[in-house]
Formats: sequence, C-alpha cells, structure tokens
Amino acid sequence: MISRRPGPPVDYTLCDQTVTVYHRRADKSIVRTVHSRAFLDFRKNRNVEKTGSREANGFLLVLPCREICVSAGDKVLLGQGPPVEAAEWAAFIPPKVPGLVVVGWVDPKYWRGRLCHIEAGG
Repeated sequence: MISRRPGPPVDYTLCDQTVTVYHRRADKSIVRTVHSRAFLDFRKNRNVEKTGSREANGFLLVLPCREICVSAGDKVLLGQGPPVEAAEWAAFIPPKVPGLVVVGWVDPKYWRGRLCHIEAGG
C-alpha cells in the first residue's frame, strides 16, 4: 500500500530566514509583511556582452506559502525591517540599504494543483 502525504514532497527546513516584503499599493501606501519562513540567496552573475563582461548581483527568494505573497516591483529586506512611509519609498533602494533587493520576477510553484511556494528573483 502506498502512503500519500497531503502536502508536497518538499523539505522546507532550509527556509529558516526572516525577510520583510514591502509592497507599494496603487494609492501609494506601503504594506510591510514579515515572513519568518524564507530562503534568500544572494549571488553574483557575470554578464558577457560584445564589449566585454561585467559583474551583476542577483538573488533567489523562496517563500513557502498558500497564496501569492510577493509581486514584481516589491522590495525585500533580509531580516525584520522597519516600517517605511510613502515619502521614504524613493530613497529606500539597494545601494542605500544593505540586504535590500527589488523583485524582478515571480514564479509560483504548484503541487497537485495547489500553490506550495513562490520563487522570486532579480
């Protein structure tokens, strides 16, 4: 007899970091959400072009969740971040805030028709 587990066959024990997701609404208000089960990996990429190569920073964010909880354009900070007001949004950027990244793409992952986690990066 085969035993079927109700959830996906994925081990999320590596999702042991805390991140703060900042989302700017259409009315310009900022929603701050702290996720205590996350995996944020920073990486360096080398882009090769006709004129040479240059280093570029990238990241991968994994959030186990049951609903889409991050969008392209959101800002993500490693750790529990402070509240950010709408007037501070333009200055809240990666060169000024260590550990801050801006989401460029979001890829939801499903298992048996149910959302099991979100992968996002930039």
